[in-house]
Parts: sequence; structure tokens; C-alpha cells
Amino acid sequence: MEPIRTAAFATLLASTLTAGLAAHGGVHQSKPPAAPAPAASGVTPVAGPSWLNHLGIPFRDTSLGRGSGRYGPSPSDPAVERQPVALSIDRSVTLTGADLYRLNCQACHHAEGTGAPPEVRSVLPAVQGSSLEMMRKQLQRDGHAPDEATARRRTLEAREALYRRIRLGGEKMPPHSHLREADVNALYAFLTELAGTPGTHAASRTALTWTQLGENVVKGTCHICHDAVGPHPTGRALLEGSIPALSVVLAQKSVTEFVDKVRIGAPVYMGEPPMHYRGRMPVFDFLKDQEIASAYSYLAAFPPQAK
Repeated sequence: MEPIRTAAFATLLASTLTAGLAAHGGVHQSKPPAAPAPAASGVTPVAGPSWLNHLGIPFRDTSLGRGSGRYGPSPSDPAVERQPVALSIDRSVTLTGADLYRLNCQACHHAEGTGAPPEVRSVLPAVQGSSLEMMRKQLQRDGHAPDEATARRRTLEAREALYRRIRLGGEKMPPHSHLREADVNALYAFLTELAGTPGTHAASRTALTWTQLGENVVKGTCHICHDAVGPHPTGRALLEGSIPALSVVLAQKSVTEFVDKVRIGAPVYMGEPPMHYRGRMPVFDFLKDQEIASAYSYLAAFPPQAK
């Protein structure tokens, strides 16, 4: 498909979205294709409270969702002007395990997988424990006689536990039930490479639809901090740390503004009296423009739900 430029993206994207997108930025279009049915695609709307609200943790008191370590410009900084970026809308995309890690894990575990201890644990020990060669060495260090059957059984148990944790989550880790088996396999292959385990799995790839790509971005990164739906926070509530729901963000921003907010950030206007402040939202520059645009498309095609 012909690449398109960010400046015109809001208009050209409309042909792939539901009619609800017409309200954003004055987009006009003929009847668009219907959103794919969840039963057919496996895609479901993002729903319920953010993971932080689920845990009862204020954003200012946590490292969750802050894995980029970067924030947007302050009001006194000169405006950031980006060159037009080529984007394409594809029926499907091919992702590596490294891509899936960026979309679903990096916001909390950082690029290196080390997390932010003690709150966010490193993923590396669990991955290393699922390596047969490292399990053999561990058994020897623990004084056990070489027993291949025991080593293989414990390796399998460790790998199954890791897969369960990815899918179901943990004490402070959100579940990733939107990931399919092929996705988790590709993600695991990358994790073994990241952890430097012997006998690393060969890098694998998985194919996703455009909407599934957006679902990964929203559920793997955005929903950590943003509720699915909620009222628009204003005044003191916003100043004290209230985070807009995804439904509010979708209603307020065009796709171009959405992409730029995630990639480079923007000062926010809040408080009583209203003033400009540096945005609190981390800048996710490890996400690609196309991935962020697919998140916008997903939110429009599958409107966020209360639960």
C-alpha cells in the first residue's frame, strides 16, 4: 500500500475505521467497512479500570508504566516539529518477539528486561530458569546428582509457569489474555535471547491484523495507566493526577495528535487558574508511529467499555 504522511493521516485512515471516527477532526467519508466481529477476529474492546486503579496505586507512587524513562517537553521548551512520517495501513503486520515485548512488556520491564526492583521484578531469572542447560547447572550447584529426567521436568514446569504468568498476570503484573499462543511463543523466543540463555530459541514471527496490533498497544501499554472509560477530568482533579480515560482521549484528539502525544509528548493545560504544565505521561518513543496509529484505529473500531 502507498505510504501516507502523518499530516494527512487522519483523513486517509477514515476508510478503515467505523463511522465514529468521523467526529474526530471533521473527517467525512462514505459508509466505512464494519468493525470485525470479536468472535471472528478474537479482538475485544479494552474494558474496565486501568491496572493502576485495579491495584489501587496512584501513578505518582509507582514505577509501573514508566519504562520509557522519558517525558515530554515543558511549556518553556520550544515547540517540537517533526518531519512528516510515512505511514501505511496494512491488512496484516508481521511482528517479531522483540516487537511484542515492546508493545506488551517494555512499559514496565524496560528495554533490558530488568524492571524497577523491588516493585517491578526483572524477567530475566524466570526466563533463565526455563533453560534446560541452566537447570542442569542449577541442580549441580544444589548438590543433586545429574538426573536428566529431573532437569527436563523442572525446566518444563518453569516454562509453563512463565507462560501462565504472561497470560494471567501476577501480583502486580497485568494479564495479557489478548496474546495468542503464537504470540507468546514468539515473545518467549525473544525473552530467551534477552536473558542470554544457552540454547536460545530461534527468533520467531507472528502475523497480526491491523486491529490486533492496536489491541496489543492499548492493552499492553495504554491500559496500565488509563481507564477504559470515565469522565473528563478538569481543574483540580487533573492537577492532582487524574488520568483521562481512553474514551476521553479518543474523543479529544485526532489521530495525528494522538501519535504525537505518545511519541513526543505535549504540555498540558490544567489547574485553577488554568496554566500550562509539563505533561506527566511518559513519552513512548520505542513505539512506532504505525503502531500508535493502529491503537487509535482499534479504539475507534472497538469503543472502550466500562467492564
